[in-house]
Amino acid sequence: MKANPSNPSQRPTKIGMMDALRIFRHGYQAGEEFPCRLLVDMPNWLGDLMMALPATDRLVRANSSGSTILHVRPSSARLIAALYPEADVIATPRRQGALRVSRKIVNRGGRADIGVTMRNASRAKIVLRVAARWSAGTRNQGGRILLSWSHRVGGDRHQIHDADSVLRQLGLPIVDAGWRAILPEVLRPIGREALERVGIGNRKGLIGLAPGVAWGGSAKRWPQESFGLLAKRLRARGFSPVVIVGPGEEGLAADVVAASGLDLPVLGTDLDVAGIASVLCLMDAMVGNDSGPAHTAAIFGIPALALFGPTEALRTAPVGHSEAAMTLGLECSPCHRLQCPLGHRNCMRDLDPEAVAERLVGLLEREQQPIRRVVHA
Repeated sequence: MKANPSNPSQRPTKIGMMDALRIFRHGYQAGEEFPCRLLVDMPNWLGDLMMALPATDRLVRANSSGSTILHVRPSSARLIAALYPEADVIATPRRQGALRVSRKIVNRGGRADIGVTMRNASRAKIVLRVAARWSAGTRNQGGRILLSWSHRVGGDRHQIHDADSVLRQLGLPIVDAGWRAILPEVLRPIGREALERVGIGNRKGLIGLAPGVAWGGSAKRWPQESFGLLAKRLRARGFSPVVIVGPGEEGLAADVVAASGLDLPVLGTDLDVAGIASVLCLMDAMVGNDSGPAHTAAIFGIPALALFGPTEALRTAPVGHSEAAMTLGLECSPCHRLQCPLGHRNCMRDLDPEAVAERLVGLLEREQQPIRRVVHA
């Protein structure tokens, strides 16, 4: 498998059986593994997807002379394809069987030489077992048996570093915590058009409010009434709050608008992940739960304040400033439960909207963002 790096035609594009056995026992040696046919299996949930982007970017760039397959969900396919136009993006529904997914990948050009999954699910590891000659991912949910090489995830580091062990195994630098994505130009009109549709195309001082939670249960959700009061306080400070929700969250948005007593614009119900990212990149900042929109804003360099209760800010705070997570630090928190085991949800209910507004303004000032306030009648 040794090759002359000065002669690309001599670089290997396939991993043989003996090479795979050696790699399984001893790991890769830097410079031997790329270029190749690379498969990266990306997370289902929006927040996890965003936190996997720094490691994904490392892998795609390292394999720039090879062929890369990025396996994603349909809702995120347009964004990932725009970020990595050189890659072959394959989208499959979340509930599709592992063997059907594997066949679809293999039928697009054969088995991958290297497969890396950013998911914990056993289904993802079955896909890699079938679709890649050498595979890597987390040890849990069958990874130790199904994958060529597996690793433990440390709970004492931020989630963006979960794939650092895989990167090291492949001879690559670990994730740069300061890495940020840049929204491709082709996607920028989506956000501008969405703002124009609700009459705020030229408005300044936009603050996104994301009251939804796609995964994690009601325990993670700050009350809609609190989001409404926050919107009122932000408007009083000269900002223009915008409610950002996903499909099926229209009721949440209506509750926030009603609680605010304001005519708040609502965006997102007709947008995919690319559209949400494009909208968020037009915000001065955003406030949300520990959920996808906060992580999306942060990975694209938009100041994001996430409100934490039952989940661990050390693991999943929005990347960026140390003040990007706000929590009361109650004795019962974080409990990591989908529903509050004590029935009161005080870790979220007792977060004061005025305190949240103050933290957001402070975050903006520390991030040295221009605060484009406007005066409302």
